[in-house]
Formats: sequence, C-alpha cells, structure tokens
Amino acid sequence: MIRHRSFEIQLENFRRESATAAQYIYAEMAIQHAASKSKKLLNRLNDTPTFWLSCGAALQSSAYISLGRIFDKNSKYNVAALLDAMEQNLELFQREGLASRKRNGSQIDPPWLSEYIEGAYYPTIKDINRLRAMVEKYRDIYERTIKPARNKYLAHREKEEHAEVKALFARGTVRELWSLTTFLHQLYEVLWEQLHNGRRPVFRSLRHSVKSIYDASNQRTSPHERMVGDVKKLMYFLETATPNPAIHRTLRDKAAQCL
Repeated sequence: MIRHRSFEIQLENFRRESATAAQYIYAEMAIQHAASKSKKLLNRLNDTPTFWLSCGAALQSSAYISLGRIFDKNSKYNVAALLDAMEQNLELFQREGLASRKRNGSQIDPPWLSEYIEGAYYPTIKDINRLRAMVEKYRDIYERTIKPARNKYLAHREKEEHAEVKALFARGTVRELWSLTTFLHQLYEVLWEQLHNGRRPVFRSLRHSVKSIYDASNQRTSPHERMVGDVKKLMYFLETATPNPAIHRTLRDKAAQCL
C-alpha cells in the first residue's frame, strides 16, 4: 500500500488540517467580536496594539495556508485525495470491514453485532460522487475567495500596492468563510461516522456565526466552537484582571516613544 493512499491516514490528516483552519479563522474573528462588545477590553488590547495586529495577521495567514493544503490538488494530502482514497478502499466500508472494527480484536462476536451489521449503511460510488459534488461547491468558494490572496500575496508577494492587496482579501464574504470552514468539519464527521459506525452520510447543522457562538452560554466540541470558547475566557480575563500600574506606565511610555 502506498502510504498517502490509505483512507485512514488521509482522514486523520484531513481532521488536523480542517481543525487547524477553523481554529485560526475563529480565533481571529472571536477576538474582533470581543473587542467590539466592550470599550474597556478594546482599550486594554490597544495597550499592546502591535502584538494584536501581528496576532491577527498571523492567524489569517495560517488559516489561508491550511485551506490551501486542503484544496490544493498538487498535494498528496488534500480533500480530493481523501475521497479518491475512500473509493480505492471502498471495501473498508463494507460489512466485513465494519464488523472487524466493531469486534475490536476480539475472536468472538458480541451478541449485538449481527443486528448492528444488518442495520448499518454501506456507501457506494454514488455516495462518493455526491460528496465530490459537495466538495466542488466549496472548492469554488476557495478558488474565488482564498486562493488569490494565498498565492499572490501570502505565498508569493506578487501584489504590493495597498489597494491591490485589499482587493485580494475582499473577494468573498465572512459568511462564505464560515460556511467553508464548518463544511470541512461536517465532512470529517460524516466520513468518520461512516467508517467507524456505518452511519448514513447526513450532514448535521452547525453554528457558524462567531457572534452566536460567542454569545451562547456554552460552546460545543467542534474545533471552531472550542476556539471561540477559549478566546472568550481569555478576553474575560484581560477585561477583568487588575492591571499592574508599573507595567501600564512602561507600555504607555514606550508607545509615546514610537510616536
């Protein structure tokens, strides 16, 4: 077996890349949302503006690079290769493959296994082609909104003028970026559940608005919601912590020297 063709290896790599992209995107936007909600917090962030501007730029750049690795067909590990590996290893998803995983190394079948196997869903090429069509829909978003900035500014500095750079990053909407990011997590969950539990590929809805996630009383376990929850905790600490006057004076004096 060629290593990069193994579906399970491809799926684990896809999990890492899609989670990384979601964490970077939602971290940057959650910080911005938190600052928009509180003038006190905004003033505290503005005590160290260079750090927060650099942090935002780094998060955005890293997110675009991660999304590029997911959609770049020249890479051995990308979403198209993932679905190719699924097709090439379709026997993994059939009855005996699922039964073997459910036995979990046991030589004796558990009493519930036969009924479980009978009720499981076994994908076909038609299912894979449906997933490919969904991926292509989101690839179109990537090609239009992410790839130009990634290739012409982040990876290769082909654009330098402020207006040109701004135009590269303004080719899509925030909602498209949220939709793209959450779709990748949905796709991972569908494939994982299909492989390990034989469940029909159904895409469950996910919250994607930073505001709705941040303002909720709790955050769920998906990577983008966990990140928003972490940012929320950090911003609360920064807003409510008692400042050290000596440190504040030092920061203020250094800022004045830069003017």
